[in-house]
Amino acid sequence: MNVTATGTANDADEQSLARAMVDVHGAEAAVVARDNARAAALAGQKPQARSWIRVLGLIQQRTNSAGAGANDPSQGPFKE
Repeated sequence: MNVTATGTANDADEQSLARAMVDVHGAEAAVVARDNARAAALAGQKPQARSWIRVLGLIQQRTNSAGAGANDPSQGPFKE
């Protein structure tokens, strides 16, 4: 993941991370992203916490848009 001087990932990196997290963690991807956001916030890492919150939003957005095809891998949330 490319990180800028402020310690935040750019939009393309966040989208790629969200996609990879769903591939690896499946239905638990949102839980992992939420835990990472919480840990960064508690550690005082505000830019990283915000980035994780954006990743969480992408995961939730894509998971919700999968709708009825959520159980069919060919209709997954990251289908292009």
